[in-house]
Amino acid sequence: MTRGVSWFFVAPLVLLGLSGCKFGLEQREPWRSEAEERCLAEGLVKPSAYTIPVREVDGAGTCGMDHPFKVLAFNDGAIELSPKATLACPITASVDRWMLEDIQPAAMAWFGQPVAKVKQLSSYSCRNMNGGPSGKISEHAFGNALDIGGFVLADGREISVKTGWKGSTDERGFLRTVQYTGCQRFSTVLGPGYNIYHYDHIHVDLMRRTSGHLACNPKVALPTPPAPFSPPIYKAPPMVNPIYKAPPGQAPWNARPMVSAPPPATPVVDTEPAEDDGYAPANATIFSSAPISRTPVAPAPAAGRRPPPPGPETAGAPVPLSAPGAPMVLAPNAPAPAYGHGVDPDYRSPTPDYGAPTPLTPPAGAPPRSAYPAQSAPSAYPSQPASAYPAPSYPPPSAYPPPSAYPAPARAAPPAGSRPPSSRPPGIPLPPASVPLAQWLGIDTTATGSIGGGGAGHATGNVRSFTAERAFASPIPAPEAEAGAD
Repeated sequence: MTRGVSWFFVAPLVLLGLSGCKFGLEQREPWRSEAEERCLAEGLVKPSAYTIPVREVDGAGTCGMDHPFKVLAFNDGAIELSPKATLACPITASVDRWMLEDIQPAAMAWFGQPVAKVKQLSSYSCRNMNGGPSGKISEHAFGNALDIGGFVLADGREISVKTGWKGSTDERGFLRTVQYTGCQRFSTVLGPGYNIYHYDHIHVDLMRRTSGHLACNPKVALPTPPAPFSPPIYKAPPMVNPIYKAPPGQAPWNARPMVSAPPPATPVVDTEPAEDDGYAPANATIFSSAPISRTPVAPAPAAGRRPPPPGPETAGAPVPLSAPGAPMVLAPNAPAPAYGHGVDPDYRSPTPDYGAPTPLTPPAGAPPRSAYPAQSAPSAYPSQPASAYPAPSYPPPSAYPPPSAYPAPARAAPPAGSRPPSSRPPGIPLPPASVPLAQWLGIDTTATGSIGGGGAGHATGNVRSFTAERAFASPIPAPEAEAGAD
């Protein structure tokens, strides 16, 4: 009874322990989450168009990661990652720095151009190592590893790990540089030659081991890249001193004596009594530095004296130059003009004589010009009979009565007792501007001595000169006087 009761309590615990792996009761190592948190806190990977943060990956068992990224490119888009990968923050930051500091310089050293694309074969994958059904879980299950299968250069050339590991010299040197520098940055680097599973890619991860062991297989030495290409420098051939050969019959140039002054020049006299044509005679030495003289030159006059006018004895002689320092005379022998200035007032331009006009005659044997035939009068057009138009039939005009004569308007008679309007006799002008209007009208308010009993100089006040009324032109008619008013 006691044994049956104990199995009743122990059996559920055993079954629960056996099913723990299946239902995900296992936990990921704490260092994985700590590494992700530290990577984000230090800003080693920042969200961008090439590194996009995604939600947490919680796979079967312990697979997954807390802060994954969808990686499309490294180095801010300079190196494309194809196909895109899901990676954790630590491996993303390490691969990005590896590409910038090691892969790109190696590509420039071996190929002379940068890497434009990286081909990856595996990133996050919840599986065991080497993809087997059993064994230890792979770092790919935590997004902490990346398998690189090849590179594409800027010119489109592809460097494959599968064929280039034993390919040309530059491909082998570049891929071994990738393997060597990867071992300096990652805790695990596995490439071709390690086992059958890594013949076509280079595996890198950041696995932490308790022993601190770093796996780098195969171990390679850092190859030396070729020297950078430098174009050849072409140099001109050295100059050879020319060999001087003296003309036949003469001494070489270095055998002649060195003199400080040339020999004195000997005058050459022209013996040919011929007219001067402007050229040297045939028997003259043209290389002589002495001038050619035909007649004796007259002595130069004293400074400040004007030479005498030419006479019969000096006609045709060369004009002597002035003494040194004396003003130069432009025309010493020219007589002074009679008109006192340089322009002759009587000068007239000559009229060209063109001669009598030459009549134009046809050359001998030329056919006579044909005369135009007389133009005949234009043919008269046949007369056309005038067509008789019918007379218009309009109705006779209606008889209108003659217009009535309007009676002349009767002039209204002026009222009784009113003064008839005075009319200005024709020919009476307006008063001049210098005559006062009062004097023109016959009204004089000036005091005089001829009126009144005051004697001469007696002022009579408002004195009116009763003279005949004068008519004058005015644009405004005078107002009518009221009946009974003075």
